Amino acid sequence: MRRLLIAVILCCLCSLSAFAQVKYCLSYADFQEGNWIELDTLKLKGRAQNQRIKTDNDSLNKVLKDEAFAVLYHDTLLVNKAHMYYNGERFGKGYAPAYIYGNGQICFVSRLPHEQAGSGAPAIFAFGVMFGAIGAGLVAGADAASSQGNHCFLVKREYEGGRKEARMIDDKFMEKFEKNSPDFYAEYMSVKKKNKRESAAHLLPLLQDWQLIH
Repeated sequence: MRRLLIAVILCCLCSLSAFAQVKYCLSYADFQEGNWIELDTLKLKGRAQNQRIKTDNDSLNKVLKDEAFAVLYHDTLLVNKAHMYYNGERFGKGYAPAYIYGNGQICFVSRLPHEQAGSGAPAIFAFGVMFGAIGAGLVAGADAASSQGNHCFLVKREYEGGRKEARMIDDKFMEKFEKNSPDFYAEYMSVKKKNKRESAAHLLPLLQDWQLIH
């Protein structure tokens, strides 16, 4: 019964994807200003927090791989980790599931840069081909939240030339909520082990419950 239900949901998502809007932007500034470029088709393939995005146009594929900042498929937001750094380390290539944090910042889910090679969730099927990108986005988001190895990051700034800096939502970041939102902070601190407390498995549902991301 459960497998049948999942199959029905995925079929519905496939049908919905035909009417979804597909678009991308080239920079963080373009994202903030709503400067999007529309796409006709989109395929996703890869790991949950390392999606590969392709179209039927080779030139456009190069832009999406190396130059684009984010892709939006209906309500699924994906951020390009190419040229994205954390503490001087580069994340690598591929797109990560992302959300809008607060008043417009981007929160994305990924492993730490030095943990990405040869690690992560098992590779998923090419959902862009099988079920449409909405299905892929939902699967990616669910897997990202369930993995203890993933963390939540905020895009901090973008420099001229395309280099982007990210900061992790960790204990230090969360300290600012201690006085202003003590209940939220207490719920965050309810997990005693630091590595589990800072993981996306704990933090992402918490941010969603308190409507800090959408």
